[in-house]
Amino acid sequence: MTEPTHEPAGQDWDRLLNQLRQVRQQVQEHGPLAPEQQEEVTNAFKQGLSLLENQVEDIRNSSNLKGSSGEW
Repeated sequence: MTEPTHEPAGQDWDRLLNQLRQVRQQVQEHGPLAPEQQEEVTNAFKQGLSLLENQVEDIRNSSNLKGSSGEW
C-alpha cells in the first residue's frame, strides 16, 4: 500500500480509483482477496474517504457555496 503523498488531489483520486478498479477486476477473475490484500483495499478506501472529507471541509471553509436552505 502506498503512503499518503502531497500530490494534487486529482492525482490522488486517479491513483485510488485505478487501484480499486484493479482490485475489482482481480476479485471478478480470481475470487476473494487474501486477508493482507483485503487490508490494503480497506486502507485505500479509507484514504479515499479522508480525501473526500478534506475536500468538503475545504469547500465549506473557502467558498460561499450553500445548500437550498442557505446553510450547509
